[in-house]
Amino acid sequence: MKISKLLAALAVAGMVASPMAAYSQVQTAKPTKQVAAGKKAEKPDFSFLNGKTGTMTYSVWSEESLTAMMNAQHGIRLNKFVYADSIAGGLAMLKSDRADFMMTTDITANYIIQRNPELKSVLYSEDMGLTMLLRAADVKLMDSLNSAISKLKASGKIDELYKKWVKELPVGQEPAMAKIEKTAYPETVYVGVSGDMPPLDYVAADGKPAGYNIALLAEISKLLGKNIEVVSIDSPARLAALQSKKIDVFFWQRMPKYHGQRKEYKGVSMQDIKNFSKNFILTKPYCPVKTVLLMKK
Repeated sequence: MKISKLLAALAVAGMVASPMAAYSQVQTAKPTKQVAAGKKAEKPDFSFLNGKTGTMTYSVWSEESLTAMMNAQHGIRLNKFVYADSIAGGLAMLKSDRADFMMTTDITANYIIQRNPELKSVLYSEDMGLTMLLRAADVKLMDSLNSAISKLKASGKIDELYKKWVKELPVGQEPAMAKIEKTAYPETVYVGVSGDMPPLDYVAADGKPAGYNIALLAEISKLLGKNIEVVSIDSPARLAALQSKKIDVFFWQRMPKYHGQRKEYKGVSMQDIKNFSKNFILTKPYCPVKTVLLMKK
């Protein structure tokens, strides 16, 4: 079920907020106490996750590795992680108490909370970035995408797109589809979109990809002189689709601060990291985000 359909169902049940006039700030509560200036910040306390079950859309790690990583990093006893096939599936798990929290971005959490006021978000990690994932062999394409991202940042276009498609998107309006113009060039880049990070990565009720990332791809297509074809793909199938060359690019999330510093991934199999690094490469981030835990109030 696409997120727009799930939200419509929740609206019928009286669980969606009335439309608001404008975009509001993320409802994020930090699980740490404020400290006086000059004092060392306290280590975040995530003990409230002891015995809890989490969910999120599929990642490179196994459910067991992700659970072990969180437990090792924060000294907690998280029960387990259960991957959801989609953001709509994760929300359904959260609302039916099959999961106690869902891990997502602050932007997506804000989008969901505006439509579901019974939910809240708790900050988990800062310094994240949205990026694009490619096959390791496609270095030339990665360089082209990085060049386009740099030009769009320098011109202010990325900020303009963010303002239109994220910051000022009315609650009563779902993301629309930006038109990606066809070019005379023969080369086509196939980009996978799952719809699991609205309003950034979004798939409308009619099955057509829309939102911020599509608008960004339209601008990138103009700069690169390449045709870009968007392919809707389920989250669990994205890595396999990249490796089998069904798609060339997929949107991803990374932590720039720790990228390449494998020692930081406590509790995760080193082989998992080696396999990922061997098979895939990432563009530079084009949109900063934070990771939050979405849960009931």
